[in-house]
Formats: sequence, C-alpha cells, structure tokens
Amino acid sequence: MNIQEFYASIDPTGNEYAEVMGRLGTERLVNKYLKKMADDKSFENLKKAISSQNYKDAFMASHTIKGICMNLSLKILADSSSALTEELRDNPDTAQVLALFKQVEEDYKVVTDGIRSIE
Repeated sequence: MNIQEFYASIDPTGNEYAEVMGRLGTERLVNKYLKKMADDKSFENLKKAISSQNYKDAFMASHTIKGICMNLSLKILADSSSALTEELRDNPDTAQVLALFKQVEEDYKVVTDGIRSIE
C-alpha cells in the first residue's frame, strides 16, 4: 500500500490526503512522520493511565495523540482522541472514559495497522 492508498483507506473522500500533502508537501515527509507516529509511546502511556485511572496523565497522552493526528490529517483518530481528551478535561466519568477509550483503541489499531502496511 502506498501513502495515498493508506489515506483513502481511512478517508474515502481524499480530503485528508490533500490536507496532509498541503501541510507537509512531500510523501517522503508524510511517510517519515507517519512512521514516527506509529512508534510513538503516547498510546501506551494512555492505556496505562486509563487502566490505573490516572486521568491527569491520560489527558496528557490523549491530547498528544490528538495533536499528532491533527497534524497528520488522521481525522478518524483525531476525532476519537479529541472526544476522550474533552471527557478527561474536567470531572471525568469513568464509564464514559472507558467507552471513549475503547473507540480510541479501535481507531488507533486501524491507523497504525495501515501505517505499518505502507511500502
């Protein structure tokens, strides 16, 4: 799979590919930062923080994931991590946090599996 095919797999409209190319300019740079994102430890940190109900650290990790995804136009994961970030911001409800984390986890897997399949 190439980079454009990866973006098409997570966004059939093609808008995200156009956005990231407009922001970074070359597929070489997009590929570089996608690979860095897939190796980033923020998701592991989020998972540990959620399991220990350390919502301050979970907020920071979720916010980091959201920012990375927004810069790389990974809307599916940016949206779910944004929702989790907002829930964690003030007085988080544990049941809601767990439900939102589950969606982040699913979206993270889709995105990182796709990134790892880029040739």
